[in-house]
Parts: sequence; C-alpha cells; structure tokens
Amino acid sequence: MKKNIIIGISGAIALFSFASCNPDRLNIPQKGVVAYEGYYGSNESAESALTAVYAQFIALLNDQGGINNPGWNVIINACGDELYWGGGKKDGSSSGAQDMNEFRKTYDSNVPHLKTVYKALYSLIHKCNLVIDNFYGEDGSLCDTAIKKRCVAEARVFRAWAHFNLACYWGTPPLVDHVLAGDARPTNCDHQKLMDWIIAEYKLALPDLKPRNGKEDKPGAWKITTGNCLAFLGKAQIFNKDWEGAKESLDQVIKSGNYDLTPTSQIWALFHMECDGNEEKVLEANYVYDESFGKYGAGKFSYQRNEAMFFRNIKKYPSVLLNFNSDGWGNNCAPTQKFMDAIMAHEPNSARRKAWFVSYEEFLTEYEYPLKAQKDVMVPDENGDTHPVDFKADADMTKEEKLMDFRRGLNCEKYDETYANCGYFFMKTKPWQSDVIPNRPKVTQENLIVMRFAEVLLLYAEACAQLGETSGEGLEALNRVAERAGAPLYSELNMANVKQEKWFEMAWEGTRFLDLVRWGDAAKELAFKTEDMVPYLHDDFYVHGSNGKKTTGRPHKAVVYPHDDGWAALGGGFKTGKHELYPFPYDAILLNPWNEEKGEGLKQNPGWD
Repeated sequence: MKKNIIIGISGAIALFSFASCNPDRLNIPQKGVVAYEGYYGSNESAESALTAVYAQFIALLNDQGGINNPGWNVIINACGDELYWGGGKKDGSSSGAQDMNEFRKTYDSNVPHLKTVYKALYSLIHKCNLVIDNFYGEDGSLCDTAIKKRCVAEARVFRAWAHFNLACYWGTPPLVDHVLAGDARPTNCDHQKLMDWIIAEYKLALPDLKPRNGKEDKPGAWKITTGNCLAFLGKAQIFNKDWEGAKESLDQVIKSGNYDLTPTSQIWALFHMECDGNEEKVLEANYVYDESFGKYGAGKFSYQRNEAMFFRNIKKYPSVLLNFNSDGWGNNCAPTQKFMDAIMAHEPNSARRKAWFVSYEEFLTEYEYPLKAQKDVMVPDENGDTHPVDFKADADMTKEEKLMDFRRGLNCEKYDETYANCGYFFMKTKPWQSDVIPNRPKVTQENLIVMRFAEVLLLYAEACAQLGETSGEGLEALNRVAERAGAPLYSELNMANVKQEKWFEMAWEGTRFLDLVRWGDAAKELAFKTEDMVPYLHDDFYVHGSNGKKTTGRPHKAVVYPHDDGWAALGGGFKTGKHELYPFPYDAILLNPWNEEKGEGLKQNPGWD
C-alpha cells in the first residue's frame, strides 16, 4: 500500500482559511510525488486514501484542544449534568471546559474547544470527500471494483457521522458533500434537510460494507462495518424521531449475533486494553503506539489526552491506576451530587456503581495500594507537632487501619479543599497501569470507544417506548443492560425508565447533554448549574484550614463544603433558547460572515450574536 500522498489545497479548510497562495507557484513539478491526476484509480490508492480518513478520525478524538482538556471530550461531555469539570481552582486550569460546564457568561464563541473540534470534523469530511469524489464520481462510474465500493462506503459512513455530530451540536452547520473550491463560503443547512441527508447516506453505504465476523472479531470493532453503520443509522433515526425506522435498524444489530454485553465480572475493565475489540465494541478508535508520532501524536494517548478526569490531589494511588503524582495542579473531574444521589438511591451496591463511581472511603480502602510496612513515619498532631508512627503494609491492614493511614488520601498540603468534588470519583475510564506503553509511564494505548452495544440496546428500548410499547423486546433490551450492571430490573418499559438507565450506564460517554436537549429536559435537569454553590472536598483526617499541617485524630472521611462559585451572579446558568446549541466558532463566522441581503455566509445560532 502506498504511503502518504500529498493532496492539493483542502477545500474544506475554506471554513477556516487564514491565507492564500499564488496559483502559479503551485504548478512546479515535484520529484518523487505522484501526480494528482495519476494517483486516483487503483484499489491500492483507494485504500491509501481511506487510511487518511481513519487517521483524521483518530486525530479528531485524541489530538484536539490541548492535553489537559481534549477538545472532543469537552464538546461531548462538559455540558451534561453528570459531572463537575474540576481544576486546581474555579477559574484557571480548565479554561473553556469549566465555562461550558457551568454555562458561565464567559462561555462564548471564542472557547477554543469549539473551534478545534468544529475544524476537525470538517477536516474529516474533507478527507472523506477526497475518497468519494475521486473513487465514486458523479454517478458511481469510477467505483468499478469491490474494494473501491467498500472504501467509498466506509468514507460515506464517516462523513455522515461527522455531519451528524455537527447537526447535533450546532444545529444548522453547512452540508459539505464534495471537495470545495478554495474560495468556497458554505452557508447553513436546514437541520431537517441535513438529518434526512445523513440517514440517506448511511443507507447508501450499507450494501457495500462487510459485517463484523462474530463477537471475537477484534478488527471488526476498529473499522466501519455493516453493524456500526446500522447502529449509527438507528441513532440518527432516533434523533429524527423515526421510531419505527430506528427500531428496524437497531434490531438488525441486536440480532446479528456479532455483538453482546461484556459480562458483569469484566465491567470494570470495559474501558481498558483488556477489553479492546471485545464483544461490546460496536466501533472504537484503535490506538497502537509508535515512537514516530511524537510526544502527543494522534496515534497514542497521553494519560491527560486519554481523559480529563485524572486525579491530581492524591498522596498515593491504588496499584491498578496510572500514577499521576509527579504532574499537574489538581484537575479532578467528578460526578455531580445530583447524579450520585440518583444512582445511590437506585443501586448503591451494584457492580456498575462500585466499578465506575466510587466514594472517597471506597477509593482508600477497597483497592490494593503499593504501600509497604514503614516505621517512624512523621505524622502531625492536632497542634501541628510531628510524631513517629509505624504503619503496616497495605495487604496486612484492616479497613479501619487504612482509614487512619497518613500515607494515603487527599494531599491537603497542596489543596486544603479540592474544587468541584462531592466525595465521589469517576473510575470508569481512569487509565490503568496495564494500559501503559512499556518504558513510557505516562502514555497509554487503550482504545477509545465511539459506540458500544449497551447504547444500541438502550436506543432500541427508547424506540419501543416511544411507540407506546410497555413490554416485549424493548423491555428485554432495557433489562439486559440493567441485569449486566447488577442493578434492579424494570417491570415496565417507559421513557422515565429508559432515561434513568441510560443516564447511569452512559455517563461520561457523550450522550447525556444531547439527550436532555432532544427530550426537552435540558432546562429542568441543568437548572442546578445556575446556582452559585459548588462543592469542595476536604478530608476530615486533617484539621480544616490547616493545609494538611494538623490532623484531627479522626479517620479519613469526605467532608463537603459548599462555596459560592461566583459565576452565577455574573450571568451563568443554562438559558433556554440559547444553550441547546453551541455557538459557531468566532473564527468561522469572521471568515464567512452572514450576509442577510444575499443569504450567504454562516449565520450564528440564536442567542450567541
């Protein structure tokens, strides 16, 4: 297969053009470079062009927006109601992400994550258009082999997926279905027209795709297949309120025999290398380490890029987790009190809850710690005077002894209170030591899930519920997810139960905010973000306000202090009629301003002018 071919000016980048060139200066023959006219034509070149699509897809998910707040993570998760976006403090270390998370007045079209993801989605679309325009053509006449047909079909799916995300977050983004000229200035596309086009594209791709070859086909989870195309189609139909169509599409995925839920015994490993490409993965980005990618290259994860919920304010980490001690300033994204109250009321002891959302006390006592027996550890008392104390090895300690262990818990010397934490931690996607690249202690290569079978089941259950079905296969699909979670089963299929189960199962996976918006629940469920009070976590082991210099003689225990965040008073909080959609990035509007008289350019979303 041929390697990277340099391909002309990206028309899609007209959405973000910053400079222009003299065309005459581009006509200089280059030695060793395949001519544009001669490149497109062979099966090999079709697969090479498709490889560039996959590379851009991985870059979109991994390499956008800064190492501490990866753009894709921010865009799909920050506006939900299941997490506080933390940081060392309320207004510094997670700029942009915190603004979006609390719908602050400072959340505007200049938030950098909006620009990077918007641009990356159109870059992905451009790479897809290069494949489709050059190997399909106007009428399909260029698509003269099975390989070319498959490559074009896979590119169609990625292109539709990118447009779907643009439609969900921005409402009326431009529809770009061909390679644009360098001077193109695409305008808004009607939302319904765009959704209809997306659904038609998925359907058009289906006949030329291959299915996954059974549940154990790992590469079948890393590439576009009939299964994930049908899953994306069903999801788009759900968003388009075509319940019957969605039910039919998703049912084909469920009954294909190519997917299943990961067993309960492995639920805590679902987001790690141990489960890469397993039966639950409908599509995931496949990451393989290569030194050539550079420190933060698109082909590998920094632990920070991996997910922005890394622990920073912890003295010692459980053996299973990647050790973050040497880096950073205190970024601690954590589940909201609202979310934890709900899941603790429903399933306090479920396998799902205990694997993915743990209390501070559980974090300290229910994991193995790399702590050996130590003598004469100097521990401060309530007056700040230090005294030697002996500690057992972690393996020999009781739970009570662990809770009196000075060597673990919050590092209150660094932060007496940890910002935006109500005493619980997300463990769902925390990077493990086993995910780490050998000899690269801060780089991991577990795959990133784009869609998994649990979401397919929940979407199917929703389609059935929306059709008025209260039992049958829709209820069975809902309860398959609940049963695997070790949670109570549901006696009836209805939207209230679907909403709850999806909230608990899909937390921090990019579904919640879009669901709240399309269900009409956003204003109600996000109202708490209008409040000034934000939780700060302190460990009762230490005297409050002593910055870890004094201890209380009491065991480690989460104590939450609500403080006035101050942002609500400055116009923060979710606003109906505005925050349902993201603003088009300032740069995109600046380069392609809306002209009301001509009906051209990019028109800003309501409330963001």
